Amino acid sequence: MDKLAIYLRLSLEDTDDKDESNSISSQRAMLHAYIRSDRELREKEVLEFCDDGYSGTSMERPGMQRLLKEVKDNQIGCVIVKDMSRFSRDYIELGTYMNQIFPFMGVRFIAVNDHYDSRDHAGSTTPIDTAFQTLLYDLYSKDISVKVKASVENKCAGGEYVFGQVPFGYEKSWELKNTVVVNEKEAEIVRCIFALALDGNGSTQIARILNEKGIPTKTQMRHPERAGKSGRMQAWDNVSVRAVLNNRFYLGEMAYGKSKRKFVGSKGGIAVPAEDWKVIPDHHEPLVSPEDYEKVCLFRKGADTARKGEKNPLVGKLFCGGCGYSMTYKPIRGKNKYRRFECRKHAVLQIPECCTYFPADLLEETVLTMLSRELMVRGDAAKENRNLVSFQKSCITRLEKKITEGRSRKKQLQAEADALYESYALGTVRAVSYRQKADGIKEQVALLAAEEETYGKELERLREEYRRAEEDMKQVIRYSHLEVLTQEVVDIFIKKIYVYKDKRVEIVWNFRDDGKETE
Repeated sequence: MDKLAIYLRLSLEDTDDKDESNSISSQRAMLHAYIRSDRELREKEVLEFCDDGYSGTSMERPGMQRLLKEVKDNQIGCVIVKDMSRFSRDYIELGTYMNQIFPFMGVRFIAVNDHYDSRDHAGSTTPIDTAFQTLLYDLYSKDISVKVKASVENKCAGGEYVFGQVPFGYEKSWELKNTVVVNEKEAEIVRCIFALALDGNGSTQIARILNEKGIPTKTQMRHPERAGKSGRMQAWDNVSVRAVLNNRFYLGEMAYGKSKRKFVGSKGGIAVPAEDWKVIPDHHEPLVSPEDYEKVCLFRKGADTARKGEKNPLVGKLFCGGCGYSMTYKPIRGKNKYRRFECRKHAVLQIPECCTYFPADLLEETVLTMLSRELMVRGDAAKENRNLVSFQKSCITRLEKKITEGRSRKKQLQAEADALYESYALGTVRAVSYRQKADGIKEQVALLAAEEETYGKELERLREEYRRAEEDMKQVIRYSHLEVLTQEVVDIFIKKIYVYKDKRVEIVWNFRDDGKETE
């Protein structure tokens, strides 16, 4: 447990004050300088954990969670931050880690700018000035959150559009800040969609008409560089059409207050009922009249009602080999006499190569058979590759030995450098001789450091390769006698499944070699 962790964090509340010292690069430079200045710390292996754009009021941050996992696994002996607010702005949470969790785990905690080192307070609780400071951090964060929320609400109430994305058909004004104006090219498409709906066309029919006319989608209009990047044909569908027909923004209304945060610093929020939204009428130029909008809504009443039912484990993994879009699961309901998967784009695109449907029972049986066969093959291959595993272990051991020897040699050289300096200070070694020998030692240390970095990268690669092979093998053994296709099994072993018109099935495996199998 001799590893040293540095933790870096930056959020919007820090960038608003334009304080360059809070930047990630500045925090990193400060902490590394502190480590270099301490003889004990600079001998340790340094790991970096970073959260850029996350509030300190919550511990649910990716970098923080990785750090805490390493602490829990007893891999970290010391944690260093620029100041306590980088670790957490919740004074209760911070106090828990400083007074209970870190001492129990034997982890040293250092906050450089706060001049705090837990080693100096061993056996005692957090000093009163430190506890008071963490409370100030917490209050500061909550105060900032309240001010930001109030500022946004005041701007919205004043008619300013302070949201990121602008609905299709509009764009942000280049002349007046926080206002929206009509984008005529996009607006023409929006009007066309409403006109088609008024003529009695359903959302699927409208999507088909738009595609037949070659009318570009929102992505094609705004981000042409992204269109087709996924390898799929960009096209209108019933969902995107309904999104336009359901949006009251086209009436000239702006609604805000659609969600609220669970607590200060939380990600996402709680949806607010539509009747409680705050709405500003006549906010911008409308693209449809209230009468036409109501006609469309009456025509489409209940069309978006969610249909809840059984979930199939292959949902989200299954794609049509003809068009590349995902397949939709249809359980037994109404006229459906058997469960099946359907291509969700075939009705719109009418591509002849699409797999229009695939019986669910047949697909599940096929996938289960292919998976069982794949596990058997990989299990046999793993048994035959024992020599390779043994070779990997020997390589890892050899590299670990070289790194240990290199670190030991660096310590010896540092001791020689210290002794040489003492001799120079006492006058027993001349300046010219001291400089020559000191430069020689410095050069050797640099070479050893370069070797350690090279060995370290290779060691990390081998460890990861060995770990993934071991993990794959454990999963193969655990699920070697499958009888039922479950969600857990699908998530572990399968990345994607493609089905074709001739009922051919192709699986992209989740194993590290990303192999494919076709049935």
